[in-house]
Amino acid sequence: MDIEAYRREYLASLEAANRTAGSAPVTAQSVASYVDSGERDSTKICEMINAMPLDADEYDVSIRTLLNVAGDETLDASARKAALNKLGAAEFQPSEFADFHAAYIALLRRLAVDPNRDIRIAALDRLTLTGDVEAQKLLREGLENIRKPLVSAAKAIQLLARDDHGGSLSVFRALATEATGQVREQALRALAADQRSVTLFEKIVADKEEKTRIREIAAMNLKGTSIKRFVDAARKLVLDDEEDDRLKAAAVSAIAHTSEAVGKVASKTFVNALENLGSVTKSRALKSSINRLSKALKER
Repeated sequence: MDIEAYRREYLASLEAANRTAGSAPVTAQSVASYVDSGERDSTKICEMINAMPLDADEYDVSIRTLLNVAGDETLDASARKAALNKLGAAEFQPSEFADFHAAYIALLRRLAVDPNRDIRIAALDRLTLTGDVEAQKLLREGLENIRKPLVSAAKAIQLLARDDHGGSLSVFRALATEATGQVREQALRALAADQRSVTLFEKIVADKEEKTRIREIAAMNLKGTSIKRFVDAARKLVLDDEEDDRLKAAAVSAIAHTSEAVGKVASKTFVNALENLGSVTKSRALKSSINRLSKALKER
């Protein structure tokens, strides 16, 4: 979940509060009382939390109630996540939330190792959005088999890839080489801007034994890290009669959308080969990509 998603949740919570304006108001005290009761219906708790306004008069007690609900392992995960979502929405009132920020982060760090998987994911999601080093350490240790993984390897990579400082690149490089399936795909995606992986990208793009999807990702990564080497690899793909049409289409399209790449393929030999390929291929996607590149070449 990203910042925009949290903003939408915040607006949704305001709408929920407005819908209940004509009925008995939901307060932090009423939520706490119901949670402490014997019934504790998860659906009702969620509804009450969503309808509970974060008014200035009761802001402190409301936030404390949400922190307590989110941290209560005896409650159903859905109710706890509702409280976490409300707390996430409250962050969009930074001046009011400032006094509780430290307690909120401390709670999230505790929930990152919660027995419930959904709660762990929700906590780690929020922590990695803030660049929390403790959350990053937990996720890396899971990928490196130093500790029991808290989330799936693919999810851990996705969350760690948010780190602008590249603290997990060495782990991603290893997984992009050694892992399989979705884990390898996510690792490659996380390396999209990694200059040290250019040779790896080239190797994957050229390897016909690799899955087409993996080669596509590597090709796009190569385009983002070395236009010259991408163009060299793409040109070989396009001119190889035995190559996959889907991969050719992706390569040609990528060239067409990058002016620098278009300039590097503007040779008569390549243009003629491209036109010939367009006349014989049965792939509509490849034909479309060739037409797009041909237009870009003519407009130079």
